[in-house]
Amino acid sequence: MNTDFNFEELKSKIEFAVKKSFKENIQKYGSDICSFSLISDDGAMTLVPYTNTKSHLEKMQSQDPKYKDFYEFEPVEWFTSNGAKAEFHDLCQTLSVETDKEELDFENFRNIVFETCVQVLEKLRTEGFFQKELGKNLLVQFNISDTNEPKENLIKWTKRLNDKKNGKRYQDYMNHVFE
Repeated sequence: MNTDFNFEELKSKIEFAVKKSFKENIQKYGSDICSFSLISDDGAMTLVPYTNTKSHLEKMQSQDPKYKDFYEFEPVEWFTSNGAKAEFHDLCQTLSVETDKEELDFENFRNIVFETCVQVLEKLRTEGFFQKELGKNLLVQFNISDTNEPKENLIKWTKRLNDKKNGKRYQDYMNHVFE
């Protein structure tokens, strides 16, 4: 890849931003939080944290029970995309500048950015960050908005970031959605 992009620095900045975002949302919503996701776009230019609350999830599911799983597993339907606003803005700026470079091997860069995001979330889950901060287990995802990403990748990532039960439920949801 023709880039001198520092992925270790990116990883460190993502971890800091995720931790800050999650802590800020715990201060606002406390134990009502039930899900956290980091979302990018197909162009690998954005990173946005999404948080869902149990009360929002239950409200949406009761209003439209047919799409119960959709409201649980699709972060764009979640309660908020707030937290660590300046840090995520800076990350988006960094990614945008890099993706604009003509010499960039975009596919390789995109794949490394996505894997880096998953690695950060996986590290935090493995270290027990989310559970220690929240006091309970929650659904964690890395997702891509408006994408043609193979569902197998989305399933693989979600399984890496969750216990077997949530991983299997997400896999069942994705297999049903794409039947």
